[in-house]
Amino acid sequence: MVNLEILSLFIFAATVGILLLRDRKNIKFHYGIIIRRWTEGVHLIDKLVSKYPKLITTLGNFGVGMGFIAGIGGVILLLVLTASLQQSFALVLPTAGGYKIPGPVISVPFWYWLIAIFIIAATHETMHAIFVRLEKVPLKNYGILMLLFLPIGAFVDPDDKKIRRLSPAKKLRIFAAGSFANFVTAILAIGLFISGVYLFASTTKTSGVIIDSIDENSPASEANLEGVIVKVNDEKVSNVVDFVNALNNSHPGDGVTFTTDKGVYNINLAENPEDNNKTYIGVKIRNMYEYNALGIGGQVPSPVIYAFFAVMSFLNWLFLISLGVGIVNMLPMKPLDGGLFFGEILTRMFPNKGAMMMNILSILMAGIIVFNLFGIQLIKAL
Repeated sequence: MVNLEILSLFIFAATVGILLLRDRKNIKFHYGIIIRRWTEGVHLIDKLVSKYPKLITTLGNFGVGMGFIAGIGGVILLLVLTASLQQSFALVLPTAGGYKIPGPVISVPFWYWLIAIFIIAATHETMHAIFVRLEKVPLKNYGILMLLFLPIGAFVDPDDKKIRRLSPAKKLRIFAAGSFANFVTAILAIGLFISGVYLFASTTKTSGVIIDSIDENSPASEANLEGVIVKVNDEKVSNVVDFVNALNNSHPGDGVTFTTDKGVYNINLAENPEDNNKTYIGVKIRNMYEYNALGIGGQVPSPVIYAFFAVMSFLNWLFLISLGVGIVNMLPMKPLDGGLFFGEILTRMFPNKGAMMMNILSILMAGIIVFNLFGIQLIKAL
């Protein structure tokens, strides 16, 4: 059977390939990276900046504070975890069909990754553009970076010479703007996640366990088990946790009575194929939810349940990735925004040695990150 997630990935790749081919006159290649630039839409940012300059400046100052804390806090956390040989860095890459990418990688479902990266990159670079235009610096263009068919980043291209002439405060606001956008995105994501969970919990209740599928030649299939499980032996089952707890003290060969809305089934538990000490029934289960608010009754339709948990899972990933990107981006290491941010601070504090100090700090940070990514795993493998 074809995995729909993998199929959708190929359809997406083919669609992107066709679009790139049609737009090839506007595409540039740089060391294998696909670059597409635009100039449209800058006037919309100018309208926003001209309408709320004081508010944007205030938010920028707040972003500078958050950026400074994130950069220093990120360094401290990285040093502490690295010293204790705990991996704190990993590559966040898309996957499909449940495949896990080996190595120091966090595998994220493809569509969650794609949408999250789009939101994170768009808000990050848009915030940079807003503060660039706030200071009347020309914005040449903006664009997207792609590796094959995958978007891996975005950029804005301001007049760097004019940025260098700005005051330190103005430059810091520009450098911190991207991570500030990431932190705001993370806050909104976790806020929506908590609100969604609260709303769902307050308007629904669990009232049994639904059998999603049954393995062939399993105890459940031989007994023709079906329906919504509401009792295991004499214990009431309202959710998956109740179901697991009711079977905790069971052993292979034990007889168990399952009561469903379709009838009563006596089943002898088998040995788990992966662990002889554990029991095996051969069912995949999930909670059954019923409406529990506003006088609405009845079972919550499965598509609604799947959609809710898909959105919650996405918000969880968006929070984690956006927060991580915001912190990493503010680490004092060039060419990250944090390198420019702390480089400006060091240059103002030490006019003659600030640039050299930032270069040395960048090399040290890069070494620590590489060690955290690969060295810790190597040491633990020895």
